[in-house]
Amino acid sequence: MLTSQADTIKATIFKRLEESPDNTVFFLNDFSELGSLETVRKVMLQARLQGLITHLCHGIYLKPMRSRFGEVPPPLEKIAEAIAERDHVEIMPTGSTAANILGLSTQVPMIVSYLTTGSSRRIPIGKRYIQFRHAAPRNFAYRGKTIPLIVQALKELGKANVNEQALSALSSYMGKAQDSDTFESDILLAPAWIQAIVKPLIKKH
Repeated sequence: MLTSQADTIKATIFKRLEESPDNTVFFLNDFSELGSLETVRKVMLQARLQGLITHLCHGIYLKPMRSRFGEVPPPLEKIAEAIAERDHVEIMPTGSTAANILGLSTQVPMIVSYLTTGSSRRIPIGKRYIQFRHAAPRNFAYRGKTIPLIVQALKELGKANVNEQALSALSSYMGKAQDSDTFESDILLAPAWIQAIVKPLIKKH
């Protein structure tokens, strides 16, 4: 490859990286129209060495957010969403991840877990992991995002552990949701014991 062509590719990639907001996730394939993957990989290595991006795992990079204390840990939820968008699959937070999002748990999980229409796999990000677990299509039959999130969180919490504090957290989250028009139809897809818990909350909103 001519040096001028390589320089042009590098300049184009660097410009795109520099103009992107912090916490933007990049994949090698994002730049495939500019040159071979090997050429792109070399440019991304140069960007890493200059501190412009960090390498998360194979083929995945992040433009980190920085504070006066150094790099801010990457938001795994954003990375998971970017991977799902790249792979053209649906994902849904599950387990302790769903509970944490809803405020039912304050503990930050080491493994951020998602159900997916794609393949099951675990992706290491630093000392934490993103876990994708293939799930049946019925798990993605909901119209909105709030009710399925609640369903997954309550399955993790368990019926016996649903107390007033948990109900308050759910009600607060539902009150801020942008998909309240889907609540009544979506809750009908939930297990009966979850319907009994959530239906009274829906009436409040």
